[in-house]
Amino acid sequence: MYIKDTLLPLLNSYQINYQLYAHEALSHGDIDIELPDMKGTILKNLVLTNKTRELYLFTLPLDFRANLKGLSNALGVPRFSFASASDLAFMGIPAGHVSPFCLLNDPGCKVRYIQPVELDDFALVNCHPLDNHFSVDISRHDLEQIVTGSGHEITRVDGAVFR
Repeated sequence: MYIKDTLLPLLNSYQINYQLYAHEALSHGDIDIELPDMKGTILKNLVLTNKTRELYLFTLPLDFRANLKGLSNALGVPRFSFASASDLAFMGIPAGHVSPFCLLNDPGCKVRYIQPVELDDFALVNCHPLDNHFSVDISRHDLEQIVTGSGHEITRVDGAVFR
């Protein structure tokens, strides 16, 4: 099970460049706290479920709004609701600490990973390294390699965000 203290050595072992920042706990799109001068586009992550209890991790830029109806239509699945903290318990990550790095703790690939096509416009992104007291700037390409290296596919969808 990965946590921040085991994730960062993993990134180092893959020779992935990143910049680590410490800050107050940040969750649920909280932008009222003072953050360090981070260079990457800050990401937010929505954990969603549907009637059949399938889990989805939808990652989008912080300043975009999710279009859940558009996302549902793009994926051809029943309407979404927000997953509960207990839905994530198997990954060992509390709510508010979620990021694409969580997929490392999902070896059975129970969670489907989704990105809006608009995320392709950002080369440098910023997300929690499994602890919401920290953030890392990392290239989107490197982050996506970590995701696919965990066995997860990345599904890119159109029509799932509002700017």
